[in-house]
Amino acid sequence: MGVFIVEVGLRNWQNRFLAAEEQGEDVVCDAIVDTGATELRLPAEVVERLKLIEIGQINALLADGGEHTYRIVGIVEVEVQGRMCRVQAIETPRGSAVLLGGVPVGGYGLAYIA
Repeated sequence: MGVFIVEVGLRNWQNRFLAAEEQGEDVVCDAIVDTGATELRLPAEVVERLKLIEIGQINALLADGGEHTYRIVGIVEVEVQGRMCRVQAIETPRGSAVLLGGVPVGGYGLAYIA
């Protein structure tokens, strides 16, 4: 397992079906890639910029022992180094980092050699 930073491009997959004034903006930002995590995690301010809609909720038990309910939003097109995948995301509080976990990383067909 490993953790590193990579630049990602994010886009609301539904933009192609929405009128121009309803579309979210494309976002380019740094993301923490954590091969020990599973999902794509986006802070609320990025979710708002992308104009993602809620598609579900998830209860999560955090390392501090607290249980929290988070919104699942999507679908997000994630581009890394010219490769694209489409995944749902978990919305986290404002100011948190964008985190790219193993599920979207696996969607790129990238291999890790240890």
